[in-house]
Amino acid sequence: MSRTIRADGKLGAGRVAGIVAELERWRDGDLGTRLTWERIEAFSGFTRQALSRHPAIQQAYLEAKRALTTPGRRSRSRLKSDELQYLDQTIESLRVQITRYEALEQQWLQRWQRIAYHCSRKGMSIEELDRPLDNPNRKGM
Repeated sequence: MSRTIRADGKLGAGRVAGIVAELERWRDGDLGTRLTWERIEAFSGFTRQALSRHPAIQQAYLEAKRALTTPGRRSRSRLKSDELQYLDQTIESLRVQITRYEALEQQWLQRWQRIAYHCSRKGMSIEELDRPLDNPNRKGM
């Protein structure tokens, strides 16, 4: 199995969360039954040593291995109804996120309208507000 190792990359919180999510998919049986560090290395681009240094990844790996060796675990393939239920839940959660972001957008729009109104009452124009800021590192002047 060919793999690319990111010698200069760092395992930040986002990458760790992505790797843990992938290990959770392994734990649930979505990606097969033969989980090895080599497969995780190939997916993540990091060595086993770098991956196992993070407690969250180590714990997720052990849980996945334990779940895959448990008798009576889920089969590798999902049922079509399970897949549809998962997709329906994903769509619903995305709709909730969109609604939340739309509400936040409206709040910001209203705030900027209030700011523009108060600035115009103080005699400032939009052109004055759009001017770039002075260089904060500039000394003297």
